[in-house]
Amino acid sequence: MSRQFISSSAVDDAVPRSDQRAITLPLPARVALALLSGALVGIPWLSPELFWIAWIGWIPLLFALRHASLKGALMCGWLTGTVCFAIASHWMLDFVRYLDDFSPLVIVGLSAGFWLYAGLAIGLACVLFRWLTRQLGGWELLSFPLCLVGAMAWYPLLFQTHFAEAQAAFLLGLQGVDLVGAKGLDVVMMLCSVLLYRILAGDGRGMALRGNVLATGVLAVWFAYGAFSLASWDERMQGWDSRSIGLVQPNDPVTLALPEPPRGFSREHPEEMAATVRLAAAGAQLVVWPEARYKGYFDYFSVRQAYAQALADSGVALIFHDPEGRWVDGNEVHYNSVVHLDPTGEQAGLYRKMRRMPFGEYRPAFFSLPGLNWLTTRLFGEFLRPLAAGTEHVEFAVDGMRIIPKVCYETAFPTDVADAIGGDAAGKVLLFLSQDNWFGETTQPFQHRAMSVVRAVENRVPMIHLINNGPSVVAAPNGRTLASTPAFSRAELVAELRFSPDVGGSLYSRYPRVFSNAIHGVLGLLCLLALVGRGRRREG
Repeated sequence: MSRQFISSSAVDDAVPRSDQRAITLPLPARVALALLSGALVGIPWLSPELFWIAWIGWIPLLFALRHASLKGALMCGWLTGTVCFAIASHWMLDFVRYLDDFSPLVIVGLSAGFWLYAGLAIGLACVLFRWLTRQLGGWELLSFPLCLVGAMAWYPLLFQTHFAEAQAAFLLGLQGVDLVGAKGLDVVMMLCSVLLYRILAGDGRGMALRGNVLATGVLAVWFAYGAFSLASWDERMQGWDSRSIGLVQPNDPVTLALPEPPRGFSREHPEEMAATVRLAAAGAQLVVWPEARYKGYFDYFSVRQAYAQALADSGVALIFHDPEGRWVDGNEVHYNSVVHLDPTGEQAGLYRKMRRMPFGEYRPAFFSLPGLNWLTTRLFGEFLRPLAAGTEHVEFAVDGMRIIPKVCYETAFPTDVADAIGGDAAGKVLLFLSQDNWFGETTQPFQHRAMSVVRAVENRVPMIHLINNGPSVVAAPNGRTLASTPAFSRAELVAELRFSPDVGGSLYSRYPRVFSNAIHGVLGLLCLLALVGRGRRREG
């Protein structure tokens, strides 16, 4: 029986007409599948216990893309991405509300604009995937994960997005990030979806079967490594010492003004210092304050003197955040800084935030052009307070620990954090200080906490993430929670941090860009093969 094939301009995979008629989906079905995928991939950001849904979440989108045109692929991917980001970053509504006195309609419109813009990254990835599938055929086990992860890396967003960061509760699946980072887990999760899609679609003969077997093997190795690594770290940590860390979670409300100290307190004697004295009496060897209200440490000698006296009396070290102003070449320069005071009250270290937040701490050059400058000023107003960037990673030496401080938004950049840990990682501890009240009582602080847990496992170091409004967390190098605080409340806690001065670091912390570069290299090779094959077909 002869079989005729539809040209690639109409159908993408050289599928027989009879099969094409049987499997082509009407537009409403494609839209429904794309929307379903967006919901499935987004839900784990809201409910971490549903992490497993993300491993199958791309299956509906893959069916929606089956034999779709490039235009249809863009539409389906964009729908999926927009729904996913709308669910995951629903907190944009609260954030925009805090920026200015916008009407509800404007708040929804600006938030929807962000979701549509972010979702376009998935749409563009699907276009590239469909084009590669047209030219190369059954390489989707490789091309789909690489297209999505590559597009998310190239696409300009305020912060990097890794679907792996919704997997912090899935410790078995998380362990492999110490080898390949969050992008590696993104690839493995998408590989799982593609494999199940191929099985459901009946793509399991010949070369397709061998590909499915190979993908199954990759997943088996990933989880076997996870089980071994998780148990190994649990056993190793049993012999470690502990350090008592005092956490002060003030739950300060957000404000663009410089707030006055609460009644009964002063800049010289803030609430946080009173909590520090109590925590020192409870046994804390180090006390940490989050990114929160203005302290005046850099501006007032009286504040510095009072802090030094209080710490000397308590015998405890302190790490805290405060805006810093300096005169450089006749110009006043401001930094987002973290200060380390030793138990005598002397300043022992200073870190200036390196990765600044666009539109909050600096205005990107493109948006300084006429017209755009007015728009960004209108939207972000006083929220936009230009800061200079720090130039180097630093470490604070505290009771044998080598503490690596980072501020808020910096948790979203795995390679930056890995660079700070580096190859000399023994005894290092990650410390993140954050202010998340800008996002209201939403899931954003929980997402931020999960992000920092992934950074701990990537670099195999203990981690402290102190969030002004909670939930703060202390985590082990395998991601296990050692201590935590409730969200949206004031809290004081002495947490026991499991620590070894001889342990720390991972393959990823030493070579954080290898796997990422490999993704881009293999994806580029696939595109080259597709172009060469297309040229040969034209010559033929």
